[in-house]
Amino acid sequence: MKKLTTTLILLTFVMSSIIAQTGEVKGIIKDKETGKPIWNVSVYIELGGNLVGDAADFDGKYTIKPLNSGVYTIVAKMTGYAPMKIHNVQVTSDKISYVNIDMETAATEIDEFVFIEVIHEIPLIDPDEPHVKMLTAKMLKNDPNIHNPTEMLNKIEGVTVAPNGRDVYVRGSRPQATQFITDGMKSITGGIGIPGQAIGSIKVYTGGVPARYGDLSGGVIVTETKSYFDLAQEYQ
Repeated sequence: MKKLTTTLILLTFVMSSIIAQTGEVKGIIKDKETGKPIWNVSVYIELGGNLVGDAADFDGKYTIKPLNSGVYTIVAKMTGYAPMKIHNVQVTSDKISYVNIDMETAATEIDEFVFIEVIHEIPLIDPDEPHVKMLTAKMLKNDPNIHNPTEMLNKIEGVTVAPNGRDVYVRGSRPQATQFITDGMKSITGGIGIPGQAIGSIKVYTGGVPARYGDLSGGVIVTETKSYFDLAQEYQ
């Protein structure tokens, strides 16, 4: 029986890894003064000592992928320009995070190697997914309902949590029409099912539900747990 249980746990882990999707970061790098794209800029993210990145093409465009869900810092470097660090870049599964970078020309004489630090602001409405609402780790951390993740869904327009604290109504549909997904796997309990402190992000599809989630009359609540890199940043 013990052997069977171990096998089932391993199988669940493998299936979760297969089903879970990765995200990516894209953007355009331009000269801040002229507005023209900059070619061959090195853009990368440091992951556990390894660099994952790209070089901007002739149009200044770059792509960094695949990336597990989490919060990252992007570094951009180019001779003749001040190097930049863009913090708080949120990446979620099966989604493109757009980060455009305006680089400043470096002074002729530089006494020390200094990065320009920038905090990336997540747009309130994503033009690619207008029906998707999102709660980031930063929003969740400051929420007084952090110990009751379901209650935090009340912050999202079009979502209502019933007084019993369990049933969730998306655009007025029945609770049974709402599907919960955690790290790519359909929830067995019919809810988020993990502690609030372990959540990296929550996405709610209030319309335009992707076909992979099935034909639903309600919505889909996609929860992703914090990655190793998220946890490491919290303790820095």
